[in-house]
Amino acid sequence: MTEAGWFYGGQIPTFDEYIKNAWISIGSLGGLVLLCFVEADSIVHQFPNCLKDYSQLFYWSSLITLLSNDLGTSKAEMERKDIPKAVQTYMIEKGVSEEKARNHVKELISNSWKKINEEILDNRFSRVIVKLSKNMARTAQCIYQHGDGVGTSTGVTKDCIVSSILRPIPI
Repeated sequence: MTEAGWFYGGQIPTFDEYIKNAWISIGSLGGLVLLCFVEADSIVHQFPNCLKDYSQLFYWSSLITLLSNDLGTSKAEMERKDIPKAVQTYMIEKGVSEEKARNHVKELISNSWKKINEEILDNRFSRVIVKLSKNMARTAQCIYQHGDGVGTSTGVTKDCIVSSILRPIPI
């Protein structure tokens, strides 16, 4: 809804406004909650506090999903006259090149993985929910690492997803 207002109002959000809205509007939070219901038998006792207890883990995982999507699709979306994404809002706000903006977004993804690892080290989370959150972020990075892996996939995306989820590198 907010993005539609920006689009039809011809507004360009600040980078922080964009991130604050988009980490939710990308839909990964809803996806994670639905996946938790799929795994209900093993984590049913955690449902009442799921969003509260896992809010930071879900946030960082959703942010990685959002930023990976933006890195992979922002050029095509700008050609379609969509609203500016993370790369473009950062470029406009900070007056930097696309390369610097992309590097900033990549750094945010790296920092988000560090935050996920910090959350996991706290060791209070269900292994099932941790796995779901990490796999969602991994999958997003695989899908968008070479551009729009959904709209223009050549099969590389599927191979990467299978590899990262079924054969992840142990930490």
